[in-house]
Amino acid sequence: MAVSILCHDISDLCIGKPAVSSLHLSAAVSDAISSLRRSPSQFLLIISDKPSPEKKPAAIAGSICLVDVVCFLCSEGKRQLVDPAGALGSSVLLQKGRVRRVEPHSSVLDALDAILDGGATELVIPLWARSGSRKKHSTENFCLLTQEDLVRYFLASISVLSSIVSLSVSSLDLIQHDFPSIQPRYSATSALSLLNRHKTPVAVITETGHLISELSASIISSLDLAAVKGSVSNIATFSVDEFVGWIEGIARKSGRSVPEVVVCQPGSSLVAVMVQALAHRVDHVWVVDEKDDCKVVGIVTFTDILRVFRYQLTGVEF
Repeated sequence: MAVSILCHDISDLCIGKPAVSSLHLSAAVSDAISSLRRSPSQFLLIISDKPSPEKKPAAIAGSICLVDVVCFLCSEGKRQLVDPAGALGSSVLLQKGRVRRVEPHSSVLDALDAILDGGATELVIPLWARSGSRKKHSTENFCLLTQEDLVRYFLASISVLSSIVSLSVSSLDLIQHDFPSIQPRYSATSALSLLNRHKTPVAVITETGHLISELSASIISSLDLAAVKGSVSNIATFSVDEFVGWIEGIARKSGRSVPEVVVCQPGSSLVAVMVQALAHRVDHVWVVDEKDDCKVVGIVTFTDILRVFRYQLTGVEF
């Protein structure tokens, strides 16, 4: 019965989700910032062809989010720090390979394959449009699903997954012990370079290995885009600690909340970790060990969780 949840159509997960906004490949970074401010989603699709009734649906070239913009403008050693105005006018940066198109009738298992085997972090599903009794693809509307949507789907099926989710993250070998980290006194641009290179949260730790804060997509997404656009030169002067504090200050002024740093123990159950992450709208949980003076010892990500479900339900390992 548990395996059957992998056979459901991936389009079932699109119910209630709005169409994702798109931007043409020729657009500038400043256009992306403006579009992200208006978009209900954290992501924009980058298309290489404009859709038309005579053509197939627009070709998806990639995606972009606020983290991409910040890392592009502020990463260490980038010429954009010297000429931020020129950088804003440059062609939109493109994250290739992160987005995978999946047809509406594809299964949840197909979606897992696209993420775990294909390296995608976002899935794009064409939305259906009706014309009379005929069903056809919309030429421009897509739903975007993230790993969070899939983890939420599995949590909703907890009754048939109890034998898996009750196990500890340690026993399931979910903990990644190799993760990027930086001390608070180092430059913010160095931390952003780490985030951009590893595509995973960066732990901000003390010299003794204790977790202070983090630099992650969820933290940066709480920023006001207008503040980013006008503060590139200032960000270049910040330490990591100052940068995180600046983000929190900007978020408070604009009425936004900054996600908390979420932690668990090696003995925490998988279901507890899933609930923690989903409740805080983050895609990862840091692991601290009480037996080792509460030092951070690893991280559990949604990718790890989905990999375990794929393996436990089918026996196929990636």
